[in-house]
Amino acid sequence: MSVPKQRDARKLLQTINEYPWYVEKFIEHKKTKKNSPSTLLGYLRDIAFFFRWMMAEGLTSATEMKQLPLSDLNELKKETVESYILYLQESHLYERSVLLTNPTRSSRKEYSDRTINRKVSSLKSLFHYLSALAEDEHGESYLTRNVLAKIELEITEMTPLARAHAIRAKILIDEEIYQFVDFVHTGFLAHCDTLKKQQYHLKNRDRDTALVAMILSGGFRVSEVVSLNLSDLVMEKNQIKLVRKGKKEDAPFFSDWGKDYLAKYLQARDSYHPPAHEDAVFLAVSPGKPEGHRIDVRSVQKLVKKYAKAFGIPDLSVHKLRHSFATQFLRLNPDPHQLQAQLGHSKIETTMQYAHVLEDALSKAVNRTT
Repeated sequence: MSVPKQRDARKLLQTINEYPWYVEKFIEHKKTKKNSPSTLLGYLRDIAFFFRWMMAEGLTSATEMKQLPLSDLNELKKETVESYILYLQESHLYERSVLLTNPTRSSRKEYSDRTINRKVSSLKSLFHYLSALAEDEHGESYLTRNVLAKIELEITEMTPLARAHAIRAKILIDEEIYQFVDFVHTGFLAHCDTLKKQQYHLKNRDRDTALVAMILSGGFRVSEVVSLNLSDLVMEKNQIKLVRKGKKEDAPFFSDWGKDYLAKYLQARDSYHPPAHEDAVFLAVSPGKPEGHRIDVRSVQKLVKKYAKAFGIPDLSVHKLRHSFATQFLRLNPDPHQLQAQLGHSKIETTMQYAHVLEDALSKAVNRTT
């Protein structure tokens, strides 16, 4: 199990006792389906948000989630659930943060249709389990009616071309890849307007540059890079050993270009003063943990957004770096099966979306037709 998954598994154990017994049963059921700990935590967050909304709206006498009885779920009406969906659509206009455990600035932003669908889908999964799959000691379902079965999700299908167009505006193409990495290492210093920011950047720029370059030179997921141990690096072959989604062991490659940045960072790794037992490749320090320890996924996401905003592509995210690699790979090596192996995709259809991102070939083909 990767380090982020181990962390999420621990968090799952720590938080599950805050929920009613029937939610625990639901999570146990999902575990048998081999859902990942991060997926299960996502279910819990969505369920918690709904339960807190119920308490805020006076739809239950419970004052904390653990006390919320099954009977209150059984008595929910379709109109009530539709009111919740309306709240999700307009919650950025209200104090949504009061329903969140750790509200951030994003709690003031409007939920996307995709986010709303996910939150409702989590509830549909819970209610389906309670009404159709689970049974008590008498063989009866936990719920006698499933109000969520009456709620339809509005799902907009996207063609591969439409999906590719949405990706294209948020990735790096050709020279932008090298320009962005150079910016992380050298150009961002001009955006540090205080001495403290300058010192912080100079301390971490080799690490940050290596992180970005590794993803761009191998198309790795952020969780895969964060989980890397020194013992996973096979520098002479430009390979890393990792465990993909579905617990599949793999050994994908990275380029010589990315290797140069990684090697430079590894020479500076000891400046984080890691303890002897720390095997993580990418380290961080904090006021509470001054010894070098494994950097977490959230920190990498934040640092990429910081650099992307200063670079002038604010929609660029750490996952879009993976998209950037995949698009560039197919541009220069038109073999989707090789890319499928490198990215660890189980289905070639997932890989083929990148074939449409750069519309040059399609546009030329259309022009040649007439």
